Formats: sequence, C-alpha cells, structure tokens
Amino acid sequence: MMKATIKLFIFIIIVFAHSQIQAQTLDSAREAQIDALKEYREALFVEKLKLTAVESKEFFPVYDFYMSELKKAKKVFRNKWKKTTIELLTEAEALEYYNDAIVLQQKEIDLFKDACEKLKLVMPMTKIVLISKSEREIRIKLIEKADKMKVKRVKPKPIVESEPNIK
Repeated sequence: MMKATIKLFIFIIIVFAHSQIQAQTLDSAREAQIDALKEYREALFVEKLKLTAVESKEFFPVYDFYMSELKKAKKVFRNKWKKTTIELLTEAEALEYYNDAIVLQQKEIDLFKDACEKLKLVMPMTKIVLISKSEREIRIKLIEKADKMKVKRVKPKPIVESEPNIK
C-alpha cells in the first residue's frame, strides 16, 4: 500500500512538472512572437515614413509613449462603461457617457499634439502627417503576420508511466 501511494505521488509530481514546463515553453514562444512583431512594426514604420537612423532613434520612444498613454486612457473609459448597455442609459447616465467620451477624445488629441510637437524637433512635418495613415496600414500587416505566427496550443503528450500496483 505504501509503495503504491509513493508511486502515485511521484506520478502526480511528474505530470505537474511536465505541465509547468509546457506552460513555460508556450510563454517564451509568445514572448518571442511579441518581440518579432515589435521588430516588424518598427521596420514597417521605418519603411513607410522613410525614417533615417537618427529619426528612427527619436521616433519610437515618443511614439511608444503616445500609444501607451492612449491605451491607458481608452482602458479607463472601457472599464467604466463595459457593463453598460448604451440603449438603456438614463438621461443623466447618457450625459455622463457623452462627457466621458469627449474627455477621451480630447485626451487623444492632446497626446497626439504633444507627440507631434516632440517629433517635429527631429523629423519633418511631411513625415509626421503620414503617421496616422501608416498606422492603419501597419495594423493590417501586423494582424496578418500575427495570424500566421500563432502558437498552436498542442495538447501535451501523456506521460506513459506504468500504472501503480494497487492491491
């Protein structure tokens, strides 16, 4: 009885360790994909905006900060209103929603304006005005590439272990 319990315990530990290793492998594969997509995105921006090495070095920190702050602002708005059915709002709630939407749009404008002010110190306005158009084109290419790169979740192969002898 004691041997069977020990064998069962060891079997459970092996299965658990195997699943942990599998999860770590998937996490590192996802990180590699994210890094590859970031590099691809940067290459696309360099190509679309025809950025020089100096412009590229200055562009990405400003652009990444802009996108990060924009993402945060949108997340705050979404989190506040995600459980809301717009059609069922009262007049007061609709006014609050409207005001929050205006605040979000103003935040977007302010962030974009600030980013452009910083960027025009290092690159011509003729390139800056292409950012929005380039973003749309790049987003489509990134989605296509991400779809091709998806890590397929493979069911882990069962560990073949002899059945514990329980009598």
